[in-house]
Amino acid sequence: MYDTHQGPDFLRLVFTTSLGTTKSIEIDYDSFREVASNGYYFDGSSVPGYAVVNSSDLLLKPTSSLPLVQPWDPSVAVLLCAVHEVSGEPHPSDPRLILRRVLGEASDEGYHLEVGSELEFFLVTREAASGISPIDRGGYFDVLPSDGGLGFRRRVVKTLRLMGIATTAHHHETAQGQNEICLRHGSAVEIPDSVMLSKLAIAELAHQEGMIATFMPKPFVGCNGSGMHLHQSLWDINVDKNLFATDTAGALSDMAGHYVAGLLTHAGALAAIVAPTINSYKRLTPGFEAPTRIAWGPRNRSTMIRVPQFNGSNMKARIEFRCPDPSCNPHLAIAAILAAGLDGVRRSLEPPSPTDKNLFESETDVASLPVSLIHAIEELNRDSTLRHALGDRVVDMIVDIRTKEWSEYVDATGDPGPSHITSWEMERYLLAS
Repeated sequence: MYDTHQGPDFLRLVFTTSLGTTKSIEIDYDSFREVASNGYYFDGSSVPGYAVVNSSDLLLKPTSSLPLVQPWDPSVAVLLCAVHEVSGEPHPSDPRLILRRVLGEASDEGYHLEVGSELEFFLVTREAASGISPIDRGGYFDVLPSDGGLGFRRRVVKTLRLMGIATTAHHHETAQGQNEICLRHGSAVEIPDSVMLSKLAIAELAHQEGMIATFMPKPFVGCNGSGMHLHQSLWDINVDKNLFATDTAGALSDMAGHYVAGLLTHAGALAAIVAPTINSYKRLTPGFEAPTRIAWGPRNRSTMIRVPQFNGSNMKARIEFRCPDPSCNPHLAIAAILAAGLDGVRRSLEPPSPTDKNLFESETDVASLPVSLIHAIEELNRDSTLRHALGDRVVDMIVDIRTKEWSEYVDATGDPGPSHITSWEMERYLLAS
């Protein structure tokens, strides 16, 4: 935090969109008190999903009382904001406010959600006008000199610590140039902001070092893509008890099973929110440690939901949802996931038997996740549970914009399928944050 009498030169008002992008505007830091009291008006018609040109003024209102200084540039402080109508009412398309509404419904039923995130990304350099190359030739858990991202990840972790964002581990991932930083679990109110700020820090620190940190799910053919696995557990708000735990070490409760069943039931529609781009489905293909089947299982990384090994501690009982990738909006993704899980809890849905099979290789009749964005959009369009949770306006906007995106992609490329990364995707997603 920064004392307002000795503040930096600029105040960066940061907000987010339902399409997963982070937006910001910088003003003079001396305007902090005015913004804190009255907000800041902006042109919402220029931000997809917020307003139309003949009714475009919208209002940014801070969600925290004090800004955060950017450790990589102390002349700038960040102030997280939510989008409101000019009347001051919450805007129905703001992902942060949608999440708070869904969390409020869970709280009314006696639950709060804990989330931990594994944030994966590639470090690359440009080698030509349209080409990129990974910064190293390292692989999973490699060390120097193969791990060319080690020093960078250490700098990121130290930077996040200064911003109040705790991490648990970091390492080189499987693909060349691929890295992972794990954020410590916390309240579902806090973690999406931590993810958004972490992506901001990673991208700008990489830029300072002459690299590109890309959150594009699959920038390279023939290797693993980047995910953003979300570890989750429901807790009783009255007694601070993990409701996914049991008295049996390493086992999950019936409630956890109902929650899992909700995620499996709504998997196709969830894909449109947690894997929201055309490129996302180049990652969700067999053989690259990304899920393709709507299934769950203990320690099974070929399933959509994994039950991680834990030591019997009630605090660590959880599930890992493996579909999300870092191109999604974390606020909207967690809102949709929680809504789907709670639907399973409310209706006491029973999950199928967990599987220990390698679903990348075994013949199975287990249903598959959508094979492309347009199939996921069709699932979202008819899912009444997610429509209720996110709001018709947001769902209709996502369906409309992503359907047009799909049409543009097909017109430009002919849709060469999941085994080819097109220049259209590179131009559209490489620098998206």
